[in-house]
Amino acid sequence: MGQDAPPVTAAPREADGRIGIGLRQPHHEAWLALRPPVDFLEIHPENYRDTGSAQYTDLETLRQDYAVSLHGVSLGLGNATLDAKPLACLCELNRRLEPLFVSEHVCWTAFRGHHFHHLLPMPFTRETHDRLTAHIQEVQDALRRPILIEPIAAYMRHREDDRDEVDLINGLAAATGCGILLDLTNLYVNARNHGEEAEDFLARIDAAAVHEVHLAGCRLNRFPDGHMWIDSHDTVVPDGVWSLYDTLCARMGPRATLLERDASLPALPELVDEIGRAQRRMQARTADVTG
Repeated sequence: MGQDAPPVTAAPREADGRIGIGLRQPHHEAWLALRPPVDFLEIHPENYRDTGSAQYTDLETLRQDYAVSLHGVSLGLGNATLDAKPLACLCELNRRLEPLFVSEHVCWTAFRGHHFHHLLPMPFTRETHDRLTAHIQEVQDALRRPILIEPIAAYMRHREDDRDEVDLINGLAAATGCGILLDLTNLYVNARNHGEEAEDFLARIDAAAVHEVHLAGCRLNRFPDGHMWIDSHDTVVPDGVWSLYDTLCARMGPRATLLERDASLPALPELVDEIGRAQRRMQARTADVTG
């Protein structure tokens, strides 16, 4: 860290209990016209690199009424080296928008200059821990603030794993001071695809480090020789994910919660109704925790 950079400290908790929706371009007009009652909007910074575009102008207008969260998909924390361009973009948007959160995925995305445009799973090993620790610290030093890291929906596990995912994520949070973003649909999908227990993950993850929760839809894809759950983001949140949300709220209390929908987009009021369901469940399940 440079001498002029302030120390990176743990993410603040003032966002606990806020609800948000992922901002998608087809809904820009509706957001501008309706201004529905949610607390924050999440964007993929990769879609707003051109700060002179009409899309960015819409975002600046909405920023007057809503907090914004930056959720990256291309930085590649697990790559051999961090790509300077997406990091520079993230720093510029962080400066301009003063976001509620900045988050990225625990994954790799590129190899020897080739970008795969997918969030690819990493082995749960000491080498992975060390590489991610260095890159998380590099990002936080550049931003001069803590980030949140999100465990991904992974469609394979590695033979060389020497620890489980909870141990890896908790270790990264402890080593870097970063926070954790829990996508409960990822947990749901991984549990069903790999025979794991999502409830065990929630019981063991460092609750104090969890600052944000994502909710999304998923699908069961059937093939001639089997089936696989897919983190599709194209349908309503399933009952199994809502059940995990109830468990999380009862254990941890209120957390910032965001609804992700990337395809088969309904009208904006339908998404507002769905995230309202999360708000009601959070209030009901956290009464004993916060009372």
